[in-house]
Parts: sequence; structure tokens; C-alpha cells
Amino acid sequence: MNSKDPYTFGSDELEPDQDQRDEFRLVGRASVTLELESAEPGEAGQPRVAVAASSDVSPGGLRVVTAEPLTPDALLPASIQLHGAGQTFPLTVEVIWCRVTDEGDWQSGLKILDTGDSDYLAWMDAVARAMEGQ
Repeated sequence: MNSKDPYTFGSDELEPDQDQRDEFRLVGRASVTLELESAEPGEAGQPRVAVAASSDVSPGGLRVVTAEPLTPDALLPASIQLHGAGQTFPLTVEVIWCRVTDEGDWQSGLKILDTGDSDYLAWMDAVARAMEGQ
């Protein structure tokens, strides 16, 4: 990666038999906030969130590292910002897998769900623009 273009294709972190994506992935960073639990209805409290960093992204998903495990099959509201894009995308993700790392953090694969709204389409457009920069 160079400083002008923060994204590259591919990833050496997974063995080919562990890669479950059907599409190219970009090695690059995104900031991700996942809503793990909503605030209680009628209370002024804040939802419980996990802040994560992504090591790669694709139009259909991303891999994130969190301090706590995520529950496979969970559907979570997420806010995702591609580094350099300047826009935050409110999306819904599904946790596909989760495993502990050697460092004691948790690595998870997230699938971005097509909810049929403009945020999903804007996400697809932003990732496509990042891919065109290759």
C-alpha cells in the first residue's frame, strides 16, 4: 500500500481453503462501530457498542478485530467508514464467523446485508470507487 491509495487487492492472512468470499477483497482499513445491545426502551441510556478495525473489505463483507467475541448468526446495526472516503455508512451486518486471535482479540467475518436502502447502494458505490483506484 502507498500513502496515496490506502487499498490493495488480496490478503495473505487466510489460507485459500479458509477464504469464503465470492468476490475480490481490498486490503485496507475501515472503522466499524457495531451495536451489540440496544438501549432499553424508554430509557435515556446508550446502546452497548463494540468499536472495531477492519483489515480488509469487499462489497459484500469485511473482516474485523474486536476486544470481545461476536455471536455468529447475529444481525447487528453497524456504522462503517472507509478510510479516505469521508462518509459513514449505516448498514446491517451478519456475523458469519468469530475466532480468538493469538493476541487474545477476536477476529470476525461480517456479511453486509442488502436491506434495499440507499445506504447499501452508497456502500457498494464507495467500495467500487476504491477498487477502481487500483
